[in-house]
Parts: sequence; structure tokens; C-alpha cells
Amino acid sequence: MERFVQSAVPEPLSTHLNPFSMIRNLWFNRNLAFQLARRDILSRYRTAHLGLLWSLITPLILLLIYTFVFSIVFRARWGDDIRETRGQFAVTMFCGMLVFGLFSEVVNRAPLMIVSNPNYVKRVIFPLEVFVVSGLLSALFNLLIGLGAWLVGMLAVVGMPPRTIAWLPLVLLPVCLTTVGVSWVLASVGVFVRDVNQIVFLATQALFFMTPIFYSAERVPYPYRRILEINPLSHCVEDARRVMMYGLGPQWGWWAAALIGSAVLAVLGYAFFMKSKRAFADVI
Repeated sequence: MERFVQSAVPEPLSTHLNPFSMIRNLWFNRNLAFQLARRDILSRYRTAHLGLLWSLITPLILLLIYTFVFSIVFRARWGDDIRETRGQFAVTMFCGMLVFGLFSEVVNRAPLMIVSNPNYVKRVIFPLEVFVVSGLLSALFNLLIGLGAWLVGMLAVVGMPPRTIAWLPLVLLPVCLTTVGVSWVLASVGVFVRDVNQIVFLATQALFFMTPIFYSAERVPYPYRRILEINPLSHCVEDARRVMMYGLGPQWGWWAAALIGSAVLAVLGYAFFMKSKRAFADVI
């Protein structure tokens, strides 16, 4: 890792709002980001007896809990088909859990990404912005494991997933851009306001219930559905179900708007982080 630290060259401050400069900087440090992600994945499960299996066991246990609560206790259904099984309800809900988990895993860790690595802050030429990218890569790794579990369940209770699942990477692109944009801001603010970690945890819990993960957006009364439409993750979750379960393509209008908005958010978050990081060493 030391050779990456020595080779990283900070960009001029005037270029931070340039998306091409952001892409060039992140591409230059891509190997460092992958190395940090690999270290994070291994260290997270190194002392556990089951190791990486926990990245599969954890979402499956949560899936069982939510399936019991909403499918059995509250008798929730996705559609009007009374023949819908609990297994079908579970794999449909799991689609939303995977998408939201990608976002929440990185965002919840973002406020502590810098303060938990004080040694790197003192190195002026270390590209601190890659911590957010490595966190996203780690979350994408967990997403892939979760997709494997979903595929097994899909084959068991529904059958072969539709060909439209090939659109899933495009559906997740706005989620990834939104995640890094928000996380760069939170990583910066977390250096100066240590309580932000608790606020973010509560906010993501509220956002979880405001996203159609364990219920269908169509079942929400119209006046309240406006709240779901404001939430950009709602459209991504719905599109994920469309391509993974229903054999439909994404809602391209919403997807294009989400892509543009998330790209702008990513650039602004990057610029905010790059302008703030010069003061990190004075605080930590």
C-alpha cells in the first residue's frame, strides 16, 4: 500500500467540480481502492469462526425475520393473487433489501471512515477520498453474495429469473453514485461533528420504512405515495424488482432522471470532501 501513497498526487482545488477530474483521480487510485476493500472484507470476518459466511447468513436471517413479521403476522402481499406463497413474498422482498443494503451499509459507515484512520490523515498526499470508494466496493461484494442467495431462493420458489436481470447493473448505477456522493459529505462532516454517526443511523432506519422494500408502492394511498416518489431509492427498488422478478425493463424516464441527479450529487459530494479534507489534520 505504501507505493500507492507515494504515487498519489493531489489535484488542484479548482478542478474538484470537474467530473472528468474526479473520474481521473479515482481511476488513478483504483488499485488502492481495491486493496483497501479487500483488507476491509478480510478483517471484518477474520476473527469469526464462520468467516465470510456471515456476509450470507446475516441478510438471510433478516429476511426470515421480515418475512415472518410482514407475511405471517401482518399478512402482507405484493399483489392481489391469493395463491402467492410466503416464498414468493420473501424473494420479492429480498430484491429491495439488497438494493437498500448497498446504500445503507456504506452510508452508515461513512461518518467514521476518516476518524477511524487517523494515521492516513497525517499523510498529506494520501488520497483519503478512496475510503468511500473502497467502502462501496466492499458493499458490492456483499451484494453479490446476497444475489447468489436470492438466486437460489428464486429457483426454488419461482423458477429461472427473467432475462431482464441483465439490466440490474444499470439499475444499481444511480444507487452507487448516490451512495458515494452522500458518503463523501458524511465522511467530511463526521470529522468535525462526531454526533453525526448517531443521526445517520436513525435517518437510515427511517428511510428503510419509507422505501417500498416489504410492501408494494401501488398499495400506498396516493397522497402518501408522494413521499415515496421523493425518495430516489424507491424507484431503484421498484426497478430492481421489475428486472429481477417481473421480466420488465427499468422505467427509463425515472432511471435517466435518477442517473443525472445522482451523478450531480456524486460530483458535489466529491468537491465538498476535497475542499474539507485540508482541515482534517487540524481536527483529528
